[in-house]
Amino acid sequence: MKTVVVVGLKLFAICAVAALTLGGINAITEPVIIQRKIMELQQALDELTPDAQTGEAMDVPENSVVVTRYPVMKEGQSAGMLLELEGSGYAGEMKILARYEEDGTIRAVRLMDNTETPGLGKKAENPVYMEKFLGTGSAEKPVPVRKDMLQPGDADAVTGATITFLGISKALAEGAEYAATTAGGR
Repeated sequence: MKTVVVVGLKLFAICAVAALTLGGINAITEPVIIQRKIMELQQALDELTPDAQTGEAMDVPENSVVVTRYPVMKEGQSAGMLLELEGSGYAGEMKILARYEEDGTIRAVRLMDNTETPGLGKKAENPVYMEKFLGTGSAEKPVPVRKDMLQPGDADAVTGATITFLGISKALAEGAEYAATTAGGR
């Protein structure tokens, strides 16, 4: 009985030291991680609007997919909007930034934070992957939300990562609808 108590106390001490160490490391690294995420967001905003200026972020509480809206201005005139979207992928939530015209047409897309499978869903981080969505979103050319709406080469590219594709495409379609209705394009 005495050895069980000794072993239990040793395990407790090891766990306490580990917890304190992890807490200390988190306290040191958390501000650095937050600053890096802010820098990544600003870089993405700049990449998606190289020809225009991005306005101040506005929260969108009434929509479950559209999280934040940034107005896009070019020479003092509205040039659409940038939307931060939340999609649901294979491994959880995905943060997507997309630039839309006032009629809902997608101009640029970037997959941000995600935990998708390396080698499959992570391919969506590549700008070439997002090209299949560019120019879609209007009433005349909807966002492809099924594989049969894609060109054969693009459909093959999403094989093995169908859930990632569906999460991105449905979020982009919701963003296109939001952009068009908010700007009065539809």
